[in-house]
Amino acid sequence: MKLLKDATIYIIIFILISSVLYFFLSNKRKENEKVYLNQKIEKASAEFKATLNGYDMIIYFVYKRYMYDPEVVAVLSKAYRDRKDLDRLRKRLYLLLKPLYSDLKRYQIKYFRFYFPDGTTFIRFHRPDKFGDRPEKEKFSIFDLGKNHSERDTVGFKYTFPVTDGKILIGNVEFTLPFSAVRVEMRKIFKGEYNFLIIKDLIFSKDFSEEKQNYIQSEIDPDFYYEEDPEFRVVRWNIPEEIISSINIKIREKVKGNLEDFRPKSIAVDINGDYYIASFIPISNKKEKYIGYLVYYEKDNTYGVFKNTFIISYVGINLLVGLLLTMSFILGVIKERFRAMAEIDTLTGIYNKGKFNNIVKVELDRSKRYGRPLSLILFDIDHFKKINDAFGHQVGDYVLKTLAQIVSSKIRSTDFFARWGGEEFVILAPETDLEGAQILAEKIRKAIEEYPFETVGKVTSSFGVTEAYGNDSVDSFIKRADAALYKAKDKGRNRVEIELPADIYSDKI
Repeated sequence: MKLLKDATIYIIIFILISSVLYFFLSNKRKENEKVYLNQKIEKASAEFKATLNGYDMIIYFVYKRYMYDPEVVAVLSKAYRDRKDLDRLRKRLYLLLKPLYSDLKRYQIKYFRFYFPDGTTFIRFHRPDKFGDRPEKEKFSIFDLGKNHSERDTVGFKYTFPVTDGKILIGNVEFTLPFSAVRVEMRKIFKGEYNFLIIKDLIFSKDFSEEKQNYIQSEIDPDFYYEEDPEFRVVRWNIPEEIISSINIKIREKVKGNLEDFRPKSIAVDINGDYYIASFIPISNKKEKYIGYLVYYEKDNTYGVFKNTFIISYVGINLLVGLLLTMSFILGVIKERFRAMAEIDTLTGIYNKGKFNNIVKVELDRSKRYGRPLSLILFDIDHFKKINDAFGHQVGDYVLKTLAQIVSSKIRSTDFFARWGGEEFVILAPETDLEGAQILAEKIRKAIEEYPFETVGKVTSSFGVTEAYGNDSVDSFIKRADAALYKAKDKGRNRVEIELPADIYSDKI
């Protein structure tokens, strides 16, 4: 029972340590994953900014190189000042800048126009047949590098610059970079997949009526749409389209209701055993109003390491803890066995004389301190030598072991039972006075006498009983019980006798 109890305690300790370990390693894993995902956000944001910075430099170079060209400025100045022969001037400007426009298209900058200070469009290079209009409302744009801005024909990043003839403002030049163009360029450079998610309210606004047919409701959140411009349709995906769809479906629950906060976020999902990370970079227009996200998808070979490291660490440390606890348990068992060898009689399985001497001293001191009764029963087997001589020592050992079992079944759990030596046994009964001890001894004597021992048949025992008194030492206490035992033997054996101190008037404890 003690072994089972100890094993249960060790198992409980292991479970507690394992639980604490799981909590600690799980939190550590979450912290590492959070740091890593934040790095992904920073990476995606840096790539986005780097791409836009590249376009900034290209467009600004074009502006400085061509919008200060004397021929270009002369055509625009003449068109602005007298507004005559605009068709011829428009064709002249188109021919002058057609090579530039061809170069711009190679960089996906397909939207390029001039308009007068009052907003009237002079020429659209992407739609030269449409001119002379003056939109009353400003449509959506994100970025404006110049000082002026006006209506635009497509959705994306707008760059507007003033054009002067050295004296007065004669108009503005506007370059617009579509979302899809940025997406295509980033796919080439960084080998990921990208989407621009635009908030539903903007897609369905009046200013967006011409463009919304190019937008499809996102699988991630029905309140956001992504652009599907036929001009920039993806032919070969860096990440298969069906994988992108699976990623969107998996992260839908994770970001449900959270996209409206327009905070950067990065989410990892497992698709068929491979990890993919989707990073959401908020984008805003020039009025600092958030209108959507750049979503960057990439396959990641590192994120799974956090899970594997967690599993390896958790299992490894658990194995180590389990091994240490097992070794501790085994050492405890070995120690207990050595203790038992030092305290337990190997034949009968009860306490030996050395252990009993320690117990009787402690119990006698406690009896004196608290004034509680304490009794001692000393007994041995009658004519045990004859049993050994007649039936052999093996039978004698059987009688000793069986007798120990009989007595153990008759005493209380608080009583102490030991082999005193040879065929002698002793019982220490705390909280038991002389009368109670005498009754207990008689019960045991009768149980031994009535037990049918194999081979031997009937076995009897003689008992000496005493109770501790005020001036008793361990020696005087035991000697008095021994004197009672000899009295029982002198009176014919198989009986119980008691012995009191010589001074019967001593105060009982």
